[in-house]
Amino acid sequence: MFGNAAKTSKKTGIFVSYRRADTAAYAGRLADRLRSRFGDDIFLDVESINAGANFQEVIRDTLSRCGAMVLLIGKKWIEREETAHPFGDTRDVITQEIQTALDRQLPIIPVVVDGASIPSESVLPRHFRHLPKLNAIELRHVSFDRDVEALTDNLVDILEGAHTTPIEKKLFKNITPFLGTRFSSIHASFALIAVLGTLWAVIELVGSSFVVEKWGVQNLASASLLGTDLTRLQAVWSGALAGIVCGVFGRRSIRWWRYATISIWFSLGVMLLSALLVLFYLIETPGSSVMDLIDSKA
Repeated sequence: MFGNAAKTSKKTGIFVSYRRADTAAYAGRLADRLRSRFGDDIFLDVESINAGANFQEVIRDTLSRCGAMVLLIGKKWIEREETAHPFGDTRDVITQEIQTALDRQLPIIPVVVDGASIPSESVLPRHFRHLPKLNAIELRHVSFDRDVEALTDNLVDILEGAHTTPIEKKLFKNITPFLGTRFSSIHASFALIAVLGTLWAVIELVGSSFVVEKWGVQNLASASLLGTDLTRLQAVWSGALAGIVCGVFGRRSIRWWRYATISIWFSLGVMLLSALLVLFYLIETPGSSVMDLIDSKA
């Protein structure tokens, strides 16, 4: 139900490589969309390099923290002015970026923009003639959202994130515009809350089972471990609900989605077991109701 269980990737950054004279407008727009899914760990040179910084050193350092490169290719990607360094020249910035990515064995996803195509092997330098063999993704203005979704799915696979279920896709498609791009930076926090909520629910469920075993099922309506204002069932369901809801959001975290997924499954199990306890309580306690278990003032 909740996707792959591959090994956690240690590097979750995404490097967006582009020529300013070719695809600058698409690069900025794409980077914003990627941030809404992957958080702030998106590298775009205009935004990420401080004035006066050594570009080559920054590129090497940044790519060392990335798990993938997105290579934007427009119709003028390989064309250079006579005064500019051609592609393949070690002084050319794009050449440096791709070569560094290859040296670090980073996955490269070519993204061809608005009808462009990867240059043929005959016009590429010898070290880069494998580029046309890479499976490219199209990025078009008329289908931008759909194309970005395809790119995002590929990046999730490469970075070993959670496979999104159809329900999750529909949910986040509707709520992401309202939450903004900053919301993606706290996905890991939701995973942590999900784990803590599930842990609380499990502790309360174990405590409830102990009470029923030692003092009888009628004591299931007693106060939670946290105090008299909350019944045991309220505590179990509150923790489990937090585990499920926050777990759904936590699954958006590339690094911590596994913990969020485990929390969801454990919380669902806790809800099921607590429902069996409630059924047992109703059977063994004549005249009782579920409200006895969820209203501390009943």
